[in-house]
Amino acid sequence: MQKIKVIGVGPGGPRHLTPEAKEAMRGAGLIIGGERHLKTFAVEARDKLALKSNFQEMLEKIILRRESGVVVLASGDPGMYGILRFLLKHFDPGDIEVVPGISSVQLAFARLSMPWDDAVMLSAHGRPAEKVAELARGAGKAAILTGTGGTPEKIFKLINQGPEKKVFYFCYDLGLPGEDVVRLSSGEIFPEEYRDRQNCVMVVLDE
Repeated sequence: MQKIKVIGVGPGGPRHLTPEAKEAMRGAGLIIGGERHLKTFAVEARDKLALKSNFQEMLEKIILRRESGVVVLASGDPGMYGILRFLLKHFDPGDIEVVPGISSVQLAFARLSMPWDDAVMLSAHGRPAEKVAELARGAGKAAILTGTGGTPEKIFKLINQGPEKKVFYFCYDLGLPGEDVVRLSSGEIFPEEYRDRQNCVMVVLDE
């Protein structure tokens, strides 16, 4: 029985896909991933499934097509707030081969030329923004993966409700053509032109 290959595609641009990941995708009978990742990395795939909230369909497809070779694409690294945790609820670790990727958090700190071994990792995907902001306020250094319910602007405003003085870096669209890094301090106004940009890693530091 072939293993299910879970491949980290990094921040989403072809430049950050590792050679091992490219090799693991070759010859796959089915590639599963977000629409953007399928358009970028699965152009020549024999069959593909766009992953949204259709997790049950994904599981059924994996079981049905496993012998043809199944690849699941994951944003960043599969083991960091990624799809791996979900798959391990339904398959044994021995059924899965993980090909790690460059996480957006790694790339954010690289862009800032800043070490991150002392940073707290937080995610606003499926978690209350208020709780994420509370944890970030109490950390000397935090990296936050923003989400639909916890946008960069919302988390910025929530953290600013506390007395702590912070410096904020907003790392947008890392590894993509529109990549941009914005720096703000506590008390500043969130820029109007960035309110609709959601693909962001926030780095929050004590001032």
